[in-house]
Order: sequence, then C-alpha cells, then structure tokens
Amino acid sequence: MRLALGLVSAAAILVAGAAAQADMVSGPYITGFGGYTINPDVGVDVGPFHGDLSFEDGWIGGAAVGYDWGRGRLEFEGAYHFNKLDSLDLDGFAPIQAGDEDDLSAISGMINALYDFENTSIVTPYIGFGMGAAYLDDDNDTDTVLAYQGIVGTKVSITENLSGLVDYRYFRTLETDLGGVKFEYEQHIITAGLTYNFGTPPAPPPAEPAPMVEPAPAPVLARSYMVFFDWDSVAISSEASQIIRDAAAAAQQLGVTRIELTGHADRSGSARYNQRLSLKRADAVKAELVALGVSADSISTVGKGETAPLVPTPDGVREPQNRRVEIVLP
Repeated sequence: MRLALGLVSAAAILVAGAAAQADMVSGPYITGFGGYTINPDVGVDVGPFHGDLSFEDGWIGGAAVGYDWGRGRLEFEGAYHFNKLDSLDLDGFAPIQAGDEDDLSAISGMINALYDFENTSIVTPYIGFGMGAAYLDDDNDTDTVLAYQGIVGTKVSITENLSGLVDYRYFRTLETDLGGVKFEYEQHIITAGLTYNFGTPPAPPPAEPAPMVEPAPAPVLARSYMVFFDWDSVAISSEASQIIRDAAAAAQQLGVTRIELTGHADRSGSARYNQRLSLKRADAVKAELVALGVSADSISTVGKGETAPLVPTPDGVREPQNRRVEIVLP
C-alpha cells in the first residue's frame, strides 16, 4: 500500500512540473501491462472452523482493448494472476504450511470505466472502476465468481499515440469456495504498461491571422513656404536655397501649374525703396526656381514692400521676419 501511495504522489509531482503539451487523442486503443501483486491475509471458513489464509506476493500480466473519448475511456481487460499459498491458520489448530506446489491462480475478465484528468502536460492522472468475473484455480478445485476493482494511476505521453502507464489497483472477488475453503480473493496490484491509441490527434487550431498593418500615411506636402533675407539684401542664403529646393520638389510632385511669389521688406527704408527691394527679392527666388527646372511662365511675382509685415513694427525698425518671400503653391 505504501508503494501505491508513493506512485500516486509521484504522479502529482510530475503533473505540477511537466511543461510539454499533451494532445488528447480519441479512438480505439490497446494496452499491455504486467506487475506485482500483494495478497493480504483473508478470513476463511472451512466447515465450522474459521481462520486465516495467507499468500506469498505474486505477479500479474494482462491486456486490454478499449475506446478513448478524450477524457472518458471504456475497456475490456483480461488478466492472469498468480500467487503461491503460504499457510492456513484455523482457530484451535496449528498453522498448516503450504507446500511448494500449492498455488492459486486467477483469470479475470473486467469491464473498466476510466476518467482521465487531461491537462497541458505530458502526464495524465486517471481513476477508474471495473466489474467482471474471475476464474479461480488452486490445483484442486476451481470456481468462477464476480469480481470488482478500483484503479488510480497516471499515463505519460511518449509519442502522439503511445503512452506509458503506472497504476495501483485494488482487486477483490465475492466469496469463492475452493475445496470447501470459503474466502474472498483480494489483491493490491501495482502495474506498469504501454498503451497505443489508433486515433489521430486533433488538428491544431488555425493560426491567428497576422494583424493588419496600416500603411504609413503618405507625407503631406506643404503648399506654402517662406524664405528670409539679410537686411537690404536680395542674396539667397544656403538655408533659403534648401527651402526653395523643397518648394520646387513639392510643385513637381503635386503637379501644380502656377507658383505665386510675394516679396516683402522691413520698415527701415523709404516705402518706395522697400517696394522695389521686395520685388527684387521675389525675382531672386524665381530665378532660383527656374534654375531648378520650374517653368518661368508658371511663376508669378509681386512685391508688397513694407505694407504686409509678418511682425508689425514702428517705422525704421529692422525686423528680420519682415524681410521675406512667401512661396505659395495654389
């Protein structure tokens, strides 16, 4: 019994520690197993006398065929049990020691219902109960009686269809009568074996579609630009030249057919002088655009002098932001 409890404890530890994925395979299966049997002393009645019958530990071998529904299983099991007799101790009599040839065998046929505790590991604990019949033979007499058993064990997936198993069984019969000796046959059984399932594992769930990646929005091209000038100058600075190149590229990509250039000046000079200076600045930007491949016919220029300041100032102030040309792509 201690060995059986140890096996059950080991199964629980394996379930907690296993990390591999086990697939539930449904379908018909076969099992072969063998193991060790422990027969406790049983009470016997021989005529009017009562006593105890003891056995030596023995062995068992068997096979089963069944069907697995994924969690529940139903199987027919056939097994051969063998034990040597040890002694017969009747009340009021000296114990009778069994001879070397004294043994007891049983051929059992059981229908077992089992439940598998399926989980995400390769280790699956299970429990079950079986009922059937046992044919008992002690070399002197035979008898067939009803039998039942309880099962607790664990199976370990080796491949998708092949599993190893270890379990404990408590096996018992109703009262049998062998040569006038009446008793109930009883065994604690530890077995190990292999099960092969002929089914196919369930198809894996379809992979989740890759998330739709929204295309990056196309960059929005500016339709207005502004370049600035030094005081009393129409020279194009390197910074202004880069802005003009950006405007020319945008005009080409947008397919515009007209570009408007508006020149401005600060209020540091006379209004007439600033008017001429603002127009010269617009013409300087136009010349730069034409050099970049923009048609001169598509460019209009106008000078507003000091009449439309970006930053309002008193007369005579040299405000840098008012010395500019605005480029508009309508």
